[in-house]
Amino acid sequence: MFANYCRIVFRSLRKTSLYALINILGLGIGIAAMIWGVQVYRFNTSYDSWHRNREHIFRVLITVAGGEGIKGPCPGPLGAAALRDYPVVQQAVRWEGRGLSIQAPGREPFSDMVHFTDDSFLDLFSFPMVRGQARLSDPSTIVITETAAKKFFGAADPIGKTLVLYSDQSFKKPLIVTGILKDPPVNSSFQFGTLTAVDNYLNFDGSQLKKDDWGHITDAVFLKLADPRQAAQLGKAFSRYIPLEQAARQDLRVTSFALQSLTQTASESAVIDKNAMLERPGDAGVYAPLILAMLVLLSACLNFANTTVAQSRRRLKEIGIRKVMGSGRRQIMLQQLIECALIVVPAIGLAMLLDRWWLPFYNGMLVHTDVRAPYLTDHVLQLVLAGLFFGVILLAGAYPAFYVSRFNATSIFRGAVRFGGSNLFSRCLLGLQIVITFITLIVSFAFVRNAAFQRDYDYGYRRADIMGVWLPQGTDGKVLHDELTRIPGVQQLEGVRDQIGFSYHSWPLEAGGRKTECTYLEVGPGYTELMGLRLVAGTVPAPAVAEDGGSQGGGSGGSPGGGSGGSQQKMLINEKLAFAMGWKPAEAVGRVIRKDANNSCLVVGVLKDFTQNSFGDPIQPLAMCLINPQQASQWVVRAKPGHLAEVYDQVRTIWARLYPATPLNSYFQDEVSVFTMRLNAIITRIFSGFALISIFIAGTGMFALVSLTVLKRLREIAIRKIVGAQGRHIFWLVGAGYWRIFLVSSIIGGAVGFLMARQLMNMIFRINAGVRADSLTLSFFGILLLSGLVIGSRVWWLAGLKTTDVLKTE
Repeated sequence: MFANYCRIVFRSLRKTSLYALINILGLGIGIAAMIWGVQVYRFNTSYDSWHRNREHIFRVLITVAGGEGIKGPCPGPLGAAALRDYPVVQQAVRWEGRGLSIQAPGREPFSDMVHFTDDSFLDLFSFPMVRGQARLSDPSTIVITETAAKKFFGAADPIGKTLVLYSDQSFKKPLIVTGILKDPPVNSSFQFGTLTAVDNYLNFDGSQLKKDDWGHITDAVFLKLADPRQAAQLGKAFSRYIPLEQAARQDLRVTSFALQSLTQTASESAVIDKNAMLERPGDAGVYAPLILAMLVLLSACLNFANTTVAQSRRRLKEIGIRKVMGSGRRQIMLQQLIECALIVVPAIGLAMLLDRWWLPFYNGMLVHTDVRAPYLTDHVLQLVLAGLFFGVILLAGAYPAFYVSRFNATSIFRGAVRFGGSNLFSRCLLGLQIVITFITLIVSFAFVRNAAFQRDYDYGYRRADIMGVWLPQGTDGKVLHDELTRIPGVQQLEGVRDQIGFSYHSWPLEAGGRKTECTYLEVGPGYTELMGLRLVAGTVPAPAVAEDGGSQGGGSGGSPGGGSGGSQQKMLINEKLAFAMGWKPAEAVGRVIRKDANNSCLVVGVLKDFTQNSFGDPIQPLAMCLINPQQASQWVVRAKPGHLAEVYDQVRTIWARLYPATPLNSYFQDEVSVFTMRLNAIITRIFSGFALISIFIAGTGMFALVSLTVLKRLREIAIRKIVGAQGRHIFWLVGAGYWRIFLVSSIIGGAVGFLMARQLMNMIFRINAGVRADSLTLSFFGILLLSGLVIGSRVWWLAGLKTTDVLKTE
């Protein structure tokens, strides 16, 4: 019997090959989208899930006075203290990253990130060794990853060779490579190339870091607990260490500790301030692909159901004969479901082929993304495919099977059965397809508009023709300054310790009993002019007026500090900080803000708020302390318009002559927008592609239903043509029922699409263009045009028919 079913099914599909190909293509795209959405979700929720001790690993987080939310850094000695004082703590690991100059003897130096940790790191976390061994307890050794090995040593075997840290300093530290680690997985919060002992972490003057220095804040501290249930209680017990930290630092005062599990830390990485770990994509990146894939698959299934009902009209006599010969309704339904299954099977095969192209393409668009679909080895994915197989059969095939099998033979042979064109359920399915198309179109148009908005957005400062150059630690900045001023294309030069979007501190400032955490920068007096920052109150002092009270040490890792006790620097603040302190901008000028017990600043001007980082970050309270150029750790260069590339080439030449052992560490100011522009392009490309797919699927479904309407009313249309009906009359006659569907669907789809686009945009960007009316309008007229073309194509077909032939047939 089953063989007979299959024979009938294959014969039927052979006769309707175009119908089969359209649905295989539509379902293949929908299933491919679902595989992609599921695998993206699984990848983004799998961060750090492969560590064998993950259930017992916790990260110590802190809150600070004047700050908001939890923070990732932690006092360095806390791990050793907890290991000593609490038996439930089995292991403690510090994690510290720092950008250094690294060089293998006889090879070029690199400016790279080195990570310092404790000897139990590789016992606590599951990073496999490729060869050699790790001796992190030995400060004379270092382990590197496979990628780092190729970078520093090329094709040579690095085991036993020397790698020099701080290669541009007088306190160079040569270490022996003892092992090679496999590269960290892409879905690891830990991304590193080199690992060495914490003892190799040196202060900026080359001195050793004290083990009991509670004033040193390390990037992260991880603990292994014997009983994870004690984590909350242990976090509260750590309050005993707060006096030790507060006695060591007046600026950053810890107010509480908390322990967070490794998996929770990964899933909430975007919430942790100063995280210093690779952040998992936000909720928009986790759920949006899955929701989008569901919409596309649903549209494909609805289209399949509608076109199947439309095609079944041609098989009414076959169904009637089979019922006369004794076939029951269950048998006809089974045949319909088998036909559906034989379309779903090649659709799944097509989906696998599509994802062989789409997944690598998707990974190439993003950073730190490696979504794969190993069908033969991934058992969860196999279950997903099985679920898709049966789910699509039921979703797409159940309604046609039930609908077609319900007619009795006498009604069929009498010609009383004319179905599909005016069926309410079929039209509801079509309406749902149009809703889905509206959603994808609105989101696509909204992000296209947002990309244009953010491309032309005024950050509130000058980004074009500006670059920064970091000074080598311990060098005289005046030497480089004098060389840079001789470059003809340089228009302005200013020394700073921090730069908007690239290096800054978070610092709790206090005034009038209010303590507010803010973004803190130390800059030269000419910085505001160079960057094009706008003052709303006060003035910027002349260079000679700036106080010599800036902190010492280079880079963003040092703590901002004052000069000698009681010194008072000149400070600029933004409007956000003025309002946070309870002042209007004009009232803030002349006020005193305290950085700590010994250092205060005099507010001399208030800056108009400006975007400090990316569009994903809200504008923060900000303070700029003015320093003298000799305190600078970097030079910010403003080139003459159109001369930045030329200036950069000359900077490289000067740098190679002055500092041959140190890699040039520089940046361009307009890099702050690169990530945003790239993300916008990716989102727009994905949604535009799926919008086109939705249009194609909705168009084929609409074509099938309109065709059924035409066939059902063919005699009526022929008579109307005889009595003088014009093409436009027939156009409105055929489309009468569909304009109502279109109107209702446009209202629903417009509302849902608007809300979804707005929610998605707000999740990704704090500063965005919103969903403008033109996105809704363009979507409306786009689908209106599609509907008109579909109906018009069938009217065009009708115009070529001879009315006499139609009336003879009917």
